[in-house]
Amino acid sequence: MAKKTISRLSVLAVLIVFLAACSKTSEYTNVIPADASVVASINLKSLASKAGLDDKENEAAKQKVLEALKSGMNAATFQQLEKVMKNPGESGIDVESPFYVFSSSSFPYPTVVGKVNNEDKLHASLDVMAKEQICQPVGEADGYSFTTMNSGLLVFNSSTILVVNVSGTTQTDKAKEAITNLLKQTASNSIVKSGAFQKMEKQKSDINFFASMTAIPSTYRDQITMGLPTEVKAEDITLIGGLNFEKGKIALKTENYTENEAVKALLKKQMESVGKANNTFVKYFPASTLMFFNVGVKGGELYNLLSENKEFRNTVSIAKADEVKELFSSFNGDISAGLINVTMSSAPTFMMYADVKNGNALEMIYKNKESLGLKRGEDIMQLGKDEYVYKTRGMNIFFGIKDKQMYATNDELLYKNVGKAADKSVKDAPYASDMKGKSLFIAINAEAILDLPIVKMVAGFGGQEAKTYIELANKVSYLSMSSEGEVSEIDLCLKDKDECYNFFEDLCTVNELLSLSQRFEVATMLREHKTYLEIAEQTGASTATISRVNRSLNYGSDGYELIFERLADKQQNEESDK
Repeated sequence: MAKKTISRLSVLAVLIVFLAACSKTSEYTNVIPADASVVASINLKSLASKAGLDDKENEAAKQKVLEALKSGMNAATFQQLEKVMKNPGESGIDVESPFYVFSSSSFPYPTVVGKVNNEDKLHASLDVMAKEQICQPVGEADGYSFTTMNSGLLVFNSSTILVVNVSGTTQTDKAKEAITNLLKQTASNSIVKSGAFQKMEKQKSDINFFASMTAIPSTYRDQITMGLPTEVKAEDITLIGGLNFEKGKIALKTENYTENEAVKALLKKQMESVGKANNTFVKYFPASTLMFFNVGVKGGELYNLLSENKEFRNTVSIAKADEVKELFSSFNGDISAGLINVTMSSAPTFMMYADVKNGNALEMIYKNKESLGLKRGEDIMQLGKDEYVYKTRGMNIFFGIKDKQMYATNDELLYKNVGKAADKSVKDAPYASDMKGKSLFIAINAEAILDLPIVKMVAGFGGQEAKTYIELANKVSYLSMSSEGEVSEIDLCLKDKDECYNFFEDLCTVNELLSLSQRFEVATMLREHKTYLEIAEQTGASTATISRVNRSLNYGSDGYELIFERLADKQQNEESDK
């Protein structure tokens, strides 16, 4: 009996230790209020690794920073700084656990939450900072220690550190009072119990977050929630997402989260109204399309969804309801639209295609145009069978049906070439592969936009600030937004010279790369009519190499000349931009 009792007590003790260990790993998150409308978790370890902070090649840079700081510090301070830089865990803060940022109405101060792994080490680190007058000396309050620095209040205990953005003595005192309660919170009365938070925690992104609709200012919130069922409240809708920094790309994935059955039903109807796009029309849009939109639509389901929207019902009058319903119901497949060009002298050029069952809807609109409430100077005219033009004072919109494909454009040349594939189309664009399997896809072509004469002109008159923005934008290839099922994704894809360098580094050995560089330098000097002796002395190339390059210049395939011409053009453009 005694043995059984001891055995049970042993098991119980193990369980208590296990549970204590488990609870301690998540204890610091208990301070986040239950009413937090925005919470983000930041994986510093992942971000540091991707930034290359732990790479061996950066050790020299770290050492230089330390040496630069050493001169302005006393020995004790420098010793502590050196320890922390070599091992951030020596600060007393667990940098391998996520940091959290939250916004809450009950605690209305932007706050960062981290995990403490050694309270004594953290105290020692802050004492050193206080001696350097970076922060105030550490004080003690009800169950926690604190200090202030600039406009921040730093609070910590054995498990948790909070950095609170406050200004002035009044705010600081109010925050300190509220912090006492926050630090005493358990999981049951914090955000930890929230389904949205739990789902966010399962993500493995560099930055994870959730945001309730309550976080959006009421002015904009009313517009976003327009048409939703009256029983749906802002707090019933939450966006959960993850942000990842990848090679050449910044990717944001999001999905809607709700526990409200009415919202779930609405989201289900939305998904039923779209299907995977077949990318039927991508060949008709030039690769230089500024903005491209592609969606797979089930027209009947989409109209039914819109008809439940109060705002849509108010917009579509009884006189137009039949025509609009017929139009929507005719859609059966892809709808693609593109912004083709923007100039100073005319309206932006656009083009649109859609899979339709037949042309009955357009014919009905034309025959009943008198009931559409056209304004003075507006008219719909028939140009031929299933061909129409909507005339306004500002522009003409050509639309019609061809081979069960509806089209619309405000450019006469595009209208005359409807159904003809572009020489180089969107299917050749760098984002083409990203469209596959998506129900919705939008791409903004940053390279094409920056190449517009109107953008170059604006940039030229915008001064240094505009030039800075243009330089940043020049690093972007495209921005894409897509949706597949319940998951949406936003990708910012960069133009990266390193990709080219990486390719050659994989293709060639170091000596081969040096050889290529040497040959190009030789070619440059030969075009400048330098002698073999001068070239050999400056480049280290042998006379055999110089002769080989010279032969290529005179009797080759003009590869060198092509590169020299492009370099000259680039230099000329840069000089003209100054």
